Amino acid sequence: MTSALIFLLYLFGVPYILLMVMVVVGMFRPGPRERSSARPSVTVVVPAHDEEDDLPGTLESLAAQRYDGELEFVIVDDRSTDGTRRVIEAFAARDPRFRLVSVTEPSRKLAPKVNAVDHGIRASTGALILATDADCRYHPEWVAGMVSHFTPDVAMVVGYVSTSRPGAARTLLQRFESVDWFTLMLVSRSLTRFGLKFASSANNLAYRRSAFEAVGGFGAAGRAPSGDEDLLTQKLGRLPGMRVVFAEEPRTRVLTHGVGSARALLRQRRRWVSRYHHVLHYHPGFMAGIAALGAQSVFLSLAVLLTPFVPGLLPWVAGLWAVKALVEWVGMGVGTHQFQRRDLWGLSTLWWSLWHPAFIAASVVGSFLRPSAWHAGAESYRRRFFQRRWRELLRRVRAGMARG
Repeated sequence: MTSALIFLLYLFGVPYILLMVMVVVGMFRPGPRERSSARPSVTVVVPAHDEEDDLPGTLESLAAQRYDGELEFVIVDDRSTDGTRRVIEAFAARDPRFRLVSVTEPSRKLAPKVNAVDHGIRASTGALILATDADCRYHPEWVAGMVSHFTPDVAMVVGYVSTSRPGAARTLLQRFESVDWFTLMLVSRSLTRFGLKFASSANNLAYRRSAFEAVGGFGAAGRAPSGDEDLLTQKLGRLPGMRVVFAEEPRTRVLTHGVGSARALLRQRRRWVSRYHHVLHYHPGFMAGIAALGAQSVFLSLAVLLTPFVPGLLPWVAGLWAVKALVEWVGMGVGTHQFQRRDLWGLSTLWWSLWHPAFIAASVVGSFLRPSAWHAGAESYRRRFFQRRWRELLRRVRAGMARG
């Protein structure tokens, strides 16, 4: 048993460390330097469900945007039961750039949030679409900064997201969450610099309407219960001659709220992991990275728990963890310097590195014990997918019999 656990520990731990080394190397690769001076029409889409408390601050932040081109804000009320609609109507009454779009029925094809964004896109006119959330804050030149990255060969711009301002993460939970989000941004940026168009964040994302339509929009090549921003990134990244780039300059960064409690953070990550149970249509390389992260966290945590009972595990666990922590420490040192977030290095990085494997392991195991109920509207995604494939098989059999 000990040998088997050590084998599994290193089978997934070594690829994870190599992936982190790749992320560190990517930090030194050049980012996009070309900038566009064009000012195309822009639509900012904000889905909102029961966001009466957070939405006013978000809309105020959007209202302060400075952009020379045509700009509209489409705020989608997704069947809210509080005062969300009234908030949107109030802003629309005083600023003609704001528009209310309502979702009254769930979609049988798209997850609720994706369905809300899709409604906003269909009701809008901008050549560029900027998607964000209802609990975010923006630099006054956020729109202008994101737009400047759209040179003719760019289909999508992936933006930076943070849960804290520099120096504002004070509690252990805030520091852990801030570092965790920061590592996600570092990974996303390095992957795009290597030309790997795998992942993005729904809080800060921009893409061409023409590219969105060229790939058939959300779910055209296979629908997932959530995570459609990742699927869309992967589809747009396959468009011939088009690129996906990462926007990192300060004006393009978005601040979102932290979750507020350890339980809520774990529940959020469990929800994220649950969507990766549906491996269909995700890029194999992307899923390999997700699997390496999850598996090494589970086996490393298991090995740590067994070490008091199996002392022979100690040197193997300590060695792997030391190398892992060193690579993460170096990577965070470089990344925090590049993004001017030195407040997240030092003790904050050590705190995150210590608890991250157990945190991911709990999220992975929890996603199987109590998977989030990802439903695309009224029908289960997985049931609908196999029903559709069964119907297609029957049609082919009947067509073959008819020809015979």
